[in-house]
Amino acid sequence: MGAMIAPELVLDEQPGTRHCRRCGVEINAASARCPYCGARQYRRQPILGWRGALVCLIAVAAAVFATRQIVERHTSPASFTYYSGDVTALVPAGYHDVFLAAPHGTALVEFQSAAHPGDSETVQATVPAAGTPALRLAALVHRLRNTPGSALGYHGLTVLPGGRTVPAVYYTQSGYDWAVFDFDACNHTIAITVTLSATTRSLLAQLSEVLPQSANAICDKPAFTAQDRADTAIPLALPR
Repeated sequence: MGAMIAPELVLDEQPGTRHCRRCGVEINAASARCPYCGARQYRRQPILGWRGALVCLIAVAAAVFATRQIVERHTSPASFTYYSGDVTALVPAGYHDVFLAAPHGTALVEFQSAAHPGDSETVQATVPAAGTPALRLAALVHRLRNTPGSALGYHGLTVLPGGRTVPAVYYTQSGYDWAVFDFDACNHTIAITVTLSATTRSLLAQLSEVLPQSANAICDKPAFTAQDRADTAIPLALPR
């Protein structure tokens, strides 16, 4: 009687398993690495997967929101609005009124930083508006060129937020950076000059993006009284 040959048992591969690419051991099909030899099972696999990507997106969105809140609270140059009977202006936080006096026909206010007196904002409104804004700044440029220690920077037109295009001059003098903006108000009857100074160029850039567009004359009082002065009776309050 011939020897009986037992039939070879063939085990069906269990569902949800696969053979390791390197050692051939049967492992879970979802395993990224073989638990025996450590071989990576997929040539191209996502680093994070959809869950990790979702977590990253949420983290980035939270970081952007937090950064925006910090920037708006601590570096925004527009902190309160100054109102008088003659002019209005946005003023940075920490600035105080120096109470400048102005001759007849001119309203003049100036604010300085309590911590850095070299950082300032001046708004001047003059009647009548002699010449055009470009000609008035051209006269300033001529004076600066003849002033020792002054170095001219940009001289031309700049677009303020909201689309208004105004002449502007940037220069350095006495170790400070300056920016001057000139435009007309009240149907071209009042000349408005906004002068900013800063101890750093980055601060000047922040101030010049916001402050010039806010300065304006009160158009129902174009004559300005005999001796104008910042009105201390009107309290300065944070905008609501």
